[in-house]
Amino acid sequence: MKHWKRFTLATLAAVTCIITLYAYAVNHPTNALSHKACTSWDMVKRKAFLLSHTDYSSKTGLNLATFQVAPGTATEVPVLMYHYIQPKVNNHETGNKSIINLEDFEDNMKYLHDEGYNTITLEQLEDYVNGLISLPKKSIVITFDDGYQNNYTLAYPVLKKYNFHASLFVIGSKIQDQPADFDPAKKTFISEPEMKAAADVFEFNSHTYNLHHKGFMRCGESVPVGLDTSLLNDDIKMMKEKGIDTPYLAYPFGYTSTQMIYQLQQNGYRMAFSVRSGFVHPGDNPMKLPRLTVTTGTDLGKLLNPEVDQSEILPLVDISQ
Repeated sequence: MKHWKRFTLATLAAVTCIITLYAYAVNHPTNALSHKACTSWDMVKRKAFLLSHTDYSSKTGLNLATFQVAPGTATEVPVLMYHYIQPKVNNHETGNKSIINLEDFEDNMKYLHDEGYNTITLEQLEDYVNGLISLPKKSIVITFDDGYQNNYTLAYPVLKKYNFHASLFVIGSKIQDQPADFDPAKKTFISEPEMKAAADVFEFNSHTYNLHHKGFMRCGESVPVGLDTSLLNDDIKMMKEKGIDTPYLAYPFGYTSTQMIYQLQQNGYRMAFSVRSGFVHPGDNPMKLPRLTVTTGTDLGKLLNPEVDQSEILPLVDISQ
């Protein structure tokens, strides 16, 4: 009995030691074990979240794992991601994959038009993901991140020419009260009058109000401050006060977490986008939808072919803009 008691106490002490060490690794990012600990801990939280949050499936009552789309309709929808539009003559950062030459962007839109693509709204995409509607083949979503002035001065006329719709994920704190004198060689942000003028083409959604910068330490890495969920409620409030009251968001730098997703949902967000490459399908988690990066030199035909290995044609994205 004494031996059994000693064994039990020794086992309890060992388990306590392991838990303490693991907690130390997770909570102290500079520890040598932090990367492995944080990675595995994130996986545990991710699984728990998916098991406990089924709002998107309960909305329809569908078994999303076996959901089948109607014959002759879209089995997947590409969501294109653009950032900064600049004429080739002004593009002196050819290695920056967040910039696309205006000439290439014009070619992209012409290609989509000539190939019969139909741009849809984010509300339509949400209903598609949730199994509420089918979409025609060659349905597509066009998105822009950050809210640069050149999205209005350069991209807007091209989109309007082809009667295309797009979503602009704006950083609320960067929205200007009045338009700047546009200079394609300078980085300027869209203004409220320009947003109003572009409303026939663009819908405006959230890229957070002021969380699009790094400085929050997690697992020894400086990551976007949006992962500090203590900042989210005030940021969302400021975004709504700015007039961007939307259920759709693009994560700053593509980073997210289980806690961030939960808190966004508590504040009414229903769909959000990463920078992970891929196509959107019915039944996908609407809070972690993928997109396809488009930059100068991208072969749009290959990019939009789901049978092509995207890793062979997609550049590494510089999302530091």
